Amino acid sequence: MSSDVAIRVCDLSKTYLTYQKPRDRLLQSLLRHRRTFYREFWALRDVSLEVKRGEVVGILGRNGAGKSTLLQAICGTLTPTRGTVEVHGRVSALLELGAGFNPEFSGRENVRVSAAILGMRPEEIAARFDAIVAFAELAEFIDQPVKTYSSGMYLRLAFAVAVHVDPEILIVDEALAVGDLAFRNKCLEKIRSMMAAGVTILFVTHDISTLQLLCTRVVWLDQGRVRAIGEPIRVSQDYYAELVGHKGTPGEPAQTMLIQQDTGKALFTEVRLQGNGQLRPGDTLSIAFAVQAKEALGPLVFNISIYRADGDWVVGQTSREAGIYWPAAAAGEVRKGRIELAPLSLAPGDYLVAIGACSEDYSLCYALTDLSLKFSVRAAYPTWGKFIHPIRWIAE
Repeated sequence: MSSDVAIRVCDLSKTYLTYQKPRDRLLQSLLRHRRTFYREFWALRDVSLEVKRGEVVGILGRNGAGKSTLLQAICGTLTPTRGTVEVHGRVSALLELGAGFNPEFSGRENVRVSAAILGMRPEEIAARFDAIVAFAELAEFIDQPVKTYSSGMYLRLAFAVAVHVDPEILIVDEALAVGDLAFRNKCLEKIRSMMAAGVTILFVTHDISTLQLLCTRVVWLDQGRVRAIGEPIRVSQDYYAELVGHKGTPGEPAQTMLIQQDTGKALFTEVRLQGNGQLRPGDTLSIAFAVQAKEALGPLVFNISIYRADGDWVVGQTSREAGIYWPAAAAGEVRKGRIELAPLSLAPGDYLVAIGACSEDYSLCYALTDLSLKFSVRAAYPTWGKFIHPIRWIAE
């Protein structure tokens, strides 16, 4: 293994055999050469990645994507079906809440046992015991059986042990998902100090903001396969866009077939997004349109609706609010225009657009497209919420 590589995973796969009925296990053992009584579930398929020394790598994915299975394989607590895992360095792993704790033992006893399992000598444990207890903020409960602890107390103690054993590699599975904000901040500060000391960190979390702020790279797992590996902000924003409902892929053509309602009064002959459909907050979203009257129409008002890919309606506005009307049209005449959102204030995500034309009092719908126009927004910095609204920050 190269001296700068802490973890190397090559073509890693893990399959589980699932049986519909308990008796099928016995039948499989008796008739294994003649009939199959199980189904294969592949938790991981051909996963390959390298983590260099000092890197902080986050793992993203939906529930069941294979994140925890990957960490278990790296830690050696799970045997892969095929492929190899190489780990170079002293590993401290927090894979489950309170994993390795004996519920009948006191907190003090569990600290000693867990630290010993992680490779610390008795004198080292004694020297760091007070620091572990102080970090966990459990001094008054340390001699109580851990079965009496809340989930937050379990977490604090387990995390405190994991980060005080001088690991070269720290592996954490959703450890920051439990606990109050004050303890979360303490954990993040400790992680930052370990990063500064050159500790390699690999962790799973659903907290996209934490990934964007801490990681040097992010791995996106999807149904047991690596979907993407790369720069944290880009990968996490692409993951979020799909998480909220988009079924396509980032960078796909923005133009699709124009689908619209047949009102009998008018039809859109053009609805076109100007550009490639990949935008950043602050850009100009520009949509050109043209509608042809099928019968005589009065003055026209145009409207736009923008939905996030998860179906959340985020923009619904009309030209009437700006005092803009198009003149009446005889049958066969065309009215053209352009809609501009500038500066674009939508947060990173994938969006769908519908355009409509109606009478000046909104009572009649002349033409209406389906949500067939799509565009994506990405930012080069961590983002939260649904809008990036123009704001002035004033220090006084």
